[in-house]
Amino acid sequence: MPKIKQMRVGKVFVKEASSGRWRASWTDPLTKRHIRRMLPCSSHTEARLQAEDINANLAQGMGFAGRQRGVSGHEVHEAVLEAVKHSNANERTRKDYLGRFNAFADYLNRFAKGIVGWGDVSAGIIENYVQHCREEGVAHDTLRMRIFVLRMTSDYMSRSYPDLYRHITTSIMLKRTDPPKAELERSESILKPEQFRVLLVYLREHEPMVYVWACLQGLCGLRQLEAGYLRERDFDPEASTVCITENSAHKPKNRPSHRTIPVCRTAAEAIGDWISCLKVRHAEGFLFAPANPSGGRHSKSKEARAGVFTRHTISHEWRRALDAARADSIELPGAFVPRKLRASFVTAMRTADADFGLLQAYIGHAPSSVLQAHYDHLDLERFRRVSDLAQTLFDGRSPTSEKDSTQPAKQELVRHGALS
Repeated sequence: MPKIKQMRVGKVFVKEASSGRWRASWTDPLTKRHIRRMLPCSSHTEARLQAEDINANLAQGMGFAGRQRGVSGHEVHEAVLEAVKHSNANERTRKDYLGRFNAFADYLNRFAKGIVGWGDVSAGIIENYVQHCREEGVAHDTLRMRIFVLRMTSDYMSRSYPDLYRHITTSIMLKRTDPPKAELERSESILKPEQFRVLLVYLREHEPMVYVWACLQGLCGLRQLEAGYLRERDFDPEASTVCITENSAHKPKNRPSHRTIPVCRTAAEAIGDWISCLKVRHAEGFLFAPANPSGGRHSKSKEARAGVFTRHTISHEWRRALDAARADSIELPGAFVPRKLRASFVTAMRTADADFGLLQAYIGHAPSSVLQAHYDHLDLERFRRVSDLAQTLFDGRSPTSEKDSTQPAKQELVRHGALS
């Protein structure tokens, strides 16, 4: 573990000097002068303790200490802004932190308007907020990240202003009480092959753009944004392959996510039909873009600067299509969301005995062994075993037999006009 040579404690910045001692610097709140002082210590722990003492004195000099609870020196949003500003996160992560805090700020405005200062935040407020999020159906991982921002702020404020906020240092906790994630996916949010076929039939007729996304996610295992930011040059119609690579709107999740994979016949036809129907081509060749992009080179998000759909717009289009499908009597699991198409694809492939390592590389997951990472070479021909298996399951045929083993699914397709 690398040795820590500098740190920030509230308003005090501490750095190790070449002599082995520590130098502290801060701005006096009254005179606004910048002060530097060599601390009489040589260890990281002693330097942090002395920096906390200096920071506490600065807090008293600013008039924060000694006030009654409820009239504390920092409002809630000010405390979070200061904590995020002094975190070690990069600029994009800081924006994400503030976005997650907005949910808590909205909760306070609606249900706890008397909570103004950070000193008013208590364990009871956090417990009520957690319960409110669970009642709204917020996923555990999403809630965990929302609470992380509050916990980070609590730690920062308690360390920087101990006389004011020490009482809420350990009040923000969150324990997992919901069922395991795999159990939830199996029982509530995974589409069976016959359900997915019926959904594709509906989307092909009523939502052509979402239909292409569904084919890429449910028949090829692409992530939602990998499908949404595909370009024309990334698709090879002759070889029926799709290339996932970095572009101006999207960067793949990790190194193995950069891949070229063969796609099944249904997915290739869906992409080809969509390209042939495009009346206006995007300058960079993106397949899915608004007719009148509102962004520009000064926009905040890189998706808007690239002139394509933002990730929020993609999610909105998916939700609108699924709501319409459910209203048209298409039976889908209650907890199903679009990003679970990737999980549905993997579940169907594993149920059909697809090779684990081959499937792992096909969907762009990091290899789980040295053998896979360094020695096993995977070419398109081996990948075609996965795409052929996906086409077999989509056609409603058993992977081990040419006989149709999904007669109930075919009857459902006939009812919705997919088969004659």
